[in-house]
Amino acid sequence: MTPPRVLFTTWAAPGHLYPMVPLAWAFRAAGADVLVAVPPACEAVTGATGLPVAVVGEDAAAPPKASAEQIRSWGSPRPWPAGWTVRPELLDAEQTAALSFAAAKQVRIGQAMADDLVRLAGRFRPDLVVCDTLCFAGPVAAAAVGVPHLAQGWELATLLRAERLDRGEEWLPGYAELFERYGLEPRALCEDLVDVSPPSTRVAESTPVRRIPMRFVPYNGAGRRPAWLAERPRRPRVVVTSGIALGRYDAATAVEVTRSFVRSVALPGVDLVVAAGPDLAARLDGLPTGTRVATGVPFHVLLPACDAVVHHGGAGTALTAVVSGVPQVVVPQAPPYAEIADRIRRSGAGVTVDPGDGAAAVRDALERMLGDGDHRAALAAVRAEIRRQPSPADVAAGLRRALSRPGALITGELPCPSS
Repeated sequence: MTPPRVLFTTWAAPGHLYPMVPLAWAFRAAGADVLVAVPPACEAVTGATGLPVAVVGEDAAAPPKASAEQIRSWGSPRPWPAGWTVRPELLDAEQTAALSFAAAKQVRIGQAMADDLVRLAGRFRPDLVVCDTLCFAGPVAAAAVGVPHLAQGWELATLLRAERLDRGEEWLPGYAELFERYGLEPRALCEDLVDVSPPSTRVAESTPVRRIPMRFVPYNGAGRRPAWLAERPRRPRVVVTSGIALGRYDAATAVEVTRSFVRSVALPGVDLVVAAGPDLAARLDGLPTGTRVATGVPFHVLLPACDAVVHHGGAGTALTAVVSGVPQVVVPQAPPYAEIADRIRRSGAGVTVDPGDGAAAVRDALERMLGDGDHRAALAAVRAEIRRQPSPADVAAGLRRALSRPGALITGELPCPSS
């Protein structure tokens, strides 16, 4: 069998890139020719994965600054209704407008990437394109060279169907135009999906999805393991983090959110660790005595040596905590994060606290997680679910077999490798 050529592409790093790295390396380890195409701002992070990288398009303009409250509400004066990801008709005008604004942003990014990505695909001639669940240019490049594409991600219900007008049946005009400029018929972005979520965290989707289940293998970037991680503290070691993405585009809000987590967790009986990037860490002065700031330590290295984590609701943080066997308190900072938090709560792997409930609510939730055997039993069950999923190597092998049968993926004959 001739080794396949697989083109991976994403519009943003690191949160959208990192989940794809284990599958990309599984293909590469099996002898496939792998290339990762990203905008200029993602080049350095992608290069640090050790995978071949190609730069396409231009960087999108930075989003406007917003307060923590504006980020959490996404401009809506009322909470987002339960079940909105399955029934978009539940959304009010402000919430629908917020989703439309987010979709228009992805159209602009897709426009900036598409020409270069289509040309690159024409030269590279991939057999398969793998893109994240919001990379609008990915399916365009796949269609341009006549090959199948797969989406990969976990924050699914929020992100799926973003290419549809108001999450309905019609194409978002800007999305359809990305295809029409090359004389192509539009194709759905996420109908065929590499899904790393454990089954107990899944919720119903608003559109049919053909899933390829894959074990979540934590990859949170390259970094070092500090010596202090090998020392078990006498008190519970608790990590707080506001995530990577927020600090990259709005440092002031990231500082505010991180400080709120610190105020909630800084207790005499806790060994407190703040996980932050270098820029954010430099702005976190005046932390409580004894607080340790961890920079450049990937979560898949940090979390296994900790007893709990308090975080913003990022998918990578949530699943890395589950794999590490660490209970989590999720204080979601935006509607997509609230969806992730709800899935963690449903599975029993953690608890959710509304950001408006204050520090006392976070402390109470943390104390319950540190001493609650029921949550730890539920967490162990979710970890077992993850272990039963096919590994990235299994999935890569299954996809290689499918690619040897022309049309298999396009017609929905998706491989589901056994674990």
